[in-house]
Amino acid sequence: MTYIGLLLIGLCVAGIIYLFMDLEEEDDILERRLKSLSQHKELASVEKVNKESYFKKRAGELVAPIVNALTKKRQKVNTVKQLLIQAGRPSTDEDVVKLITQKVLYGIIGFVFALAIYSIGGLDAMMATILFIATPLTLYRLPEMKLKNYIKHKETEISYNLPDALDLLTVCVEAGLGLDAALFRVSQEQMRTCPILATELGRVSKDILAGVPRQEAFRNLANRNNVEDLRSLTSLLIQTDKLGTSIAQSLKVYSDTVRTRRRQKAEALAAKASVKMVIPLVLFILPSMFTVLLTPAFISLMDNFQNMSIGSKSQPKQEQQK
Repeated sequence: MTYIGLLLIGLCVAGIIYLFMDLEEEDDILERRLKSLSQHKELASVEKVNKESYFKKRAGELVAPIVNALTKKRQKVNTVKQLLIQAGRPSTDEDVVKLITQKVLYGIIGFVFALAIYSIGGLDAMMATILFIATPLTLYRLPEMKLKNYIKHKETEISYNLPDALDLLTVCVEAGLGLDAALFRVSQEQMRTCPILATELGRVSKDILAGVPRQEAFRNLANRNNVEDLRSLTSLLIQTDKLGTSIAQSLKVYSDTVRTRRRQKAEALAAKASVKMVIPLVLFILPSMFTVLLTPAFISLMDNFQNMSIGSKSQPKQEQQK
């Protein structure tokens, strides 16, 4: 039974690695669509069939009833779509079904993994119940947790690099470039420092060049990124475009505001650092420091007490000899 459990654990780990390797890489959606349209339909279908493995097909057929039951609720589908949009991934119904299928497969692998651990033995009823409940649920939520983690990282990067991009955008507009050309230039210049923000600005520029209205392109930028500063910027640009006011002056004022806000966030984090250091200081640093400082003194005190005890025992013997 032990060898069977170890074999099941190995299969579960291999399945998890396979599913992680199967995650789709992030790329430019517009370029990918243009590339797919330029190819012949028959070649694209053949390539798609060859790319999908037999395991994915069989797994999709097995979990199809569960996926269909989960995708019946429109609210659930909209929530998953919004996560995919914020993560910069394709958000069609097929992509939603693919993500939910991946979550179900993760849950099944978690159940098999828990069964393998239980087959090894040595678990009581409570631990077995926790194992069979926690492991499938955790692995079921793993793809969504990965998306949310990437969205959080994306928001942090955009919030940190947005003031510098606004300064560069202001300089480009003041130099005589139009807003569309300035966005494209800033996206090229920011590609090394912040590829995430550069990709988003470049996508706005490509959407405008493709014929999307400027206001709608800015709204799509706000919907793809749940960053308050970026949403305020898009509202400012939409309002400036409607009223016809000076874009350079508005960007200059707003860039100063965003930079001040970033400095205030840094000061707040610096103020919290001393409080957060108390726990590791008390648990790890102070005990080791007390050990290093007080151990020699403790050893010398123990030696002195031993010498005193030896001296007190030798005195009565000397008196008896006299």
